[in-house]
Amino acid sequence: MSPRGFSRGRKPFEQPADTKDIVGGKSHFIVTRTAAGWIITINRRGQLTSTKLCATEGEMRRLTRQLSDDGLIGRNEASR
Repeated sequence: MSPRGFSRGRKPFEQPADTKDIVGGKSHFIVTRTAAGWIITINRRGQLTSTKLCATEGEMRRLTRQLSDDGLIGRNEASR
């Protein structure tokens, strides 16, 4: 086995194209950049999907940090 364990499964730089393949059925959020700011789509297991609009980057970072602390997986579509 190599020192980093690359021989077992997917390489860290390889990511599936579909968000569902990454998060599976787990609770997650998706950050999308728009002209008006950032839209955060929150998908919690067993609940309806909700969206939040953040006008500033600081507001977006605070919300994503809180969601991560709550155990949700983040996916940043704004960086693509």
